[in-house]
Amino acid sequence: MAIAQPKTGFLTLLKKRDFLRLWLAQLISMTSLNATNYALLILIHNITNSTTLVGLAIICFSIPAVLFGAPAGVFVDRMDKRRVMWGSNCLRAIATILFALILLGNRGSVLFFIYLLTFVISSIGQFFTPAEGSAIPMLVGDNEMLPALSLFNITFMLSQALGYVILAPIALSLLPTFTLFHITFDPIVQLYAACGILYLLCAGLVLLIPPASFAQRHQASSVLTPDLATQTMGIMHNIQGEMKEGWNFIRTRKALLLAVVQLSFAGILILVIGQIATPIVTDLLGVSANLMAVIFAPAGVGLVLGSIIMPGVSMRIGKLRTIFIGILGLTMATLFLPLVTILARWLQPHGWNGNPLLFLAMGFLMFIAGMALVCINIPSQTAMQELTPDWIKGRVLALQIVLYNTCSIPIILFIGALSDILHIDRVLYIMSISILAFGIWSVYYERKNPAPVKAELVEEKVTQG
Repeated sequence: MAIAQPKTGFLTLLKKRDFLRLWLAQLISMTSLNATNYALLILIHNITNSTTLVGLAIICFSIPAVLFGAPAGVFVDRMDKRRVMWGSNCLRAIATILFALILLGNRGSVLFFIYLLTFVISSIGQFFTPAEGSAIPMLVGDNEMLPALSLFNITFMLSQALGYVILAPIALSLLPTFTLFHITFDPIVQLYAACGILYLLCAGLVLLIPPASFAQRHQASSVLTPDLATQTMGIMHNIQGEMKEGWNFIRTRKALLLAVVQLSFAGILILVIGQIATPIVTDLLGVSANLMAVIFAPAGVGLVLGSIIMPGVSMRIGKLRTIFIGILGLTMATLFLPLVTILARWLQPHGWNGNPLLFLAMGFLMFIAGMALVCINIPSQTAMQELTPDWIKGRVLALQIVLYNTCSIPIILFIGALSDILHIDRVLYIMSISILAFGIWSVYYERKNPAPVKAELVEEKVTQG
């Protein structure tokens, strides 16, 4: 069945004031989050000089998604999206500023509170993410969904670059340490305080969006939103049933389940690639870890460029083909990374890792890997949005985050142990086989359980309404 090509571009979307405000809130809040995450790792390392305790900080940030992701989705589905977003940003602002204040004391004695506030800030963020995802379809039309999701995907990756590569490193390098009223304010304290203020700015941007813009399309206008206390008590009473309903909704809709699994798979791959980035540079290529940014920069270019062109590609060839092409591309990239080094050693036994052609080949493979990840990420994310009605979207998005984080922990532990036992080239070979196997399974599963046509989705929404 032919699909009409939308004439919507990013500039057209950003001309919508409400969408622009939501997008800016995402960009600023995600950049602030990534900047403080970078500062947190530096802070823990400076205090303890322990890699294990740095890892504990990462766990404190990851566990809330497993514990609170699904309940947060229940809250989001039953509460006003606008209220959840501005409220969560205000709470993150308070927690981040409090974080800056406790750093003014003896940092060795407040290590527990540093971990605790990291956990709290991440827990609050579990409410903002599904609320934001649920709000996108309310602010754009059906034909604008794919470019809107693509823009938010680009922004997610852009915020990582802005936070980790630009804002935090520059701030920690250039901000001066000064003393005021016998209190020392170093760059880490100043960065946390600034990010707390930026969270307040995000809350203001959300408040500028009229409440009427967040009305669900298939919800009767006569239904009034209960007050906050009534909503919260009702949700707490029914939360287990609501979570079970969300999971049953995903489980009984095979096409939606596949999209959730594929999106989680793409996210886990990004974590794994980040985990083995250092061994790839130091062990596989035998060069300094300082070159990591140069070697992996083409992957970032591929991610951003792929996000820009992916809406058109996905509409022309279909989501399933796009995802499978991405899986094939990622399989080839992970397979050829070690093979290229073998070829370089054979051609130039002495000084092989200084050959410019080797770095050119590695850059090309990294670029392909970045493009391939987007080929999996955006179509699966779009399918998940399209197959989920507004009334349960928050729970579905939250459960996807829970699945992603729950599965990522054992996989990362396994990959870490495997990397210690085997050389990184063997790990990459195992990864390429696993990625290809997942792609073959995805094709088989999709053909066995095809996605419903749009008419069936509309009929289901009317029935639910």
